[in-house]
Amino acid sequence: MKLSILNALIGLSLATASAASFAGEWKSFPVKDAGYKPDFTLSLAGGSMSPSHVASGGYAGAELAFNCIALQPPTGVIRSKISVGEFNHNGMKLTTFEVNPRWTVNMNENLSFGIGPGIGLVKVQTAGQSTTLGALQLGMDLDYRIGALNLGLGARWQETSNRYITPTLRGANNSLVQAKIGINF
Repeated sequence: MKLSILNALIGLSLATASAASFAGEWKSFPVKDAGYKPDFTLSLAGGSMSPSHVASGGYAGAELAFNCIALQPPTGVIRSKISVGEFNHNGMKLTTFEVNPRWTVNMNENLSFGIGPGIGLVKVQTAGQSTTLGALQLGMDLDYRIGALNLGLGARWQETSNRYITPTLRGANNSLVQAKIGINF
């Protein structure tokens, strides 16, 4: 089931990225333009994480989002989303650090939808063992802006390196569904 969701997300991401890439010219380092606005959003996040080795449980974290300084597509905008979060349930603690660029389009004046890949690090602690794993992820976000207030929903799948955590546990693949509340600067 999780693999089919991942495949669907990858297919949708590639299709939307391909459509955007043929629509016009990409802009390198838009941060150098006089009109560049970072549009910072700082959010608190909470949700449910489902790791591969234990039952689902609560997740809490924070996210900083801003318009990408390195690259912008001809349509939409790439929002860089940097997040940290923690899951601690049934004897397993996961601490995540993620960098997730999202190709984002406005659905109306206040509502936007973003999709894209990401990279991360996951510190796993269980059964007296601790290790840090590299990760790749794919996710999507829906954000609603009301002046300075930002409300968001997000979902992502994270695939970690397949290293041993304990003699019997390998990797820490997981999925996350979260809600966010933040401030737009």
